[in-house]
Amino acid sequence: MTERLILVGGGAFARELINWTQDAMDAAGKPGVAGFLDVSPNALDGFSYGVPWLGDIDDYVPQEGDRFVMAIGDPVGKRTVARKLRAKGARFATIVHPTAIVARSAKLGEGVVVCPLSIVSADAQVGDLVAINSHCGIGHDVRIGDFSTLSGFIDLTGWVQVGEAVFFGSGARVLPKTKIGDEARIGAGAIIMRAVPAGVTMYAPPAKKL
Repeated sequence: MTERLILVGGGAFARELINWTQDAMDAAGKPGVAGFLDVSPNALDGFSYGVPWLGDIDDYVPQEGDRFVMAIGDPVGKRTVARKLRAKGARFATIVHPTAIVARSAKLGEGVVVCPLSIVSADAQVGDLVAINSHCGIGHDVRIGDFSTLSGFIDLTGWVQVGEAVFFGSGARVLPKTKIGDEARIGAGAIIMRAVPAGVTMYAPPAKKL
């Protein structure tokens, strides 16, 4: 049976994923995104994607052949929605853009999205429903917990351990062997040099006018 790819969410990240998923499916000779789920049927109005609204996330009942692509960036919200859909039997597709590099010895969980020009290096392990945006570097032996989201240009160096549902703002960098607890939030541009407890927000000082 042919799989039907359905986006979960209709926001800005969904629009990115329509493009990246189509690239990946074109490379594999398969159909692209068949539709999206969102509380608003008009979420993609004004954009020429031609991807139909299939219903509200809470109301949708997965059909045979449906495979979902998670397009929600917030880790906690993503986890809540994923659990609701999984309780109804949903399965999630793993999408790797053709320009991304995933080492043969790396392991990707269900529903992982690896966006353009990112690298997942040797023996890294990426949990379920992790989003890795463009230009990220996942170093050797890194562990990333389920539902985490990496914005663009994130650098996780060797042996970094990331908990569940962690969010990384653009350009953050984590030094080797550092541990980051569940539901931590790492601000844009932050350089993390020591362990981050669960639920803590770390941020870099903003730029100042000279």
